[in-house]
Amino acid sequence: MIRKNLLVTAALILLSFSAMAQRMDAGGDKSAQAFYVEGGGAGIFTINYDQRLKGSTGLGFRAGMGGYGFLKKGVFTVPVGMNYLTGADGHYAEIGAGLCYVALSQGNTYFDNTSSLIVGYFNFGYRYQPLKRGLTYRVFLSPLLTSAGTVPFYGGASIGVKF
Repeated sequence: MIRKNLLVTAALILLSFSAMAQRMDAGGDKSAQAFYVEGGGAGIFTINYDQRLKGSTGLGFRAGMGGYGFLKKGVFTVPVGMNYLTGADGHYAEIGAGLCYVALSQGNTYFDNTSSLIVGYFNFGYRYQPLKRGLTYRVFLSPLLTSAGTVPFYGGASIGVKF
């Protein structure tokens, strides 16, 4: 029952971000938005929504949900964070930080315990994001901060669509 409630809550959060899809910045330009799938990173395997607060660069946020095997024995994750893009012509350096809620089920084979925890993370990477609509992708290094210590050389990649 708890897993079902977590899934519904995460879906509602993602839908609320999606509802802001027509957001315009102060200059009348549409804020860059993207949906993407990510492997690696704080959420293991996730589906994410990302939006700039203004235009195509600068400060933005991301939220997602995922994990693996969370409907049976596995891990359910909800990464949220802030990021900053700098660059031009679709090629950007990305830095960011956030938190990831991690719910571990009995019998999972990825972690040693079965409790829930919060993991901190940083992102340092490269993002290609077209100036208009289209395919976007990222590669990044994502150090993790956990109660058991730091995982400094963890990373991932993502691919999605900017709209």
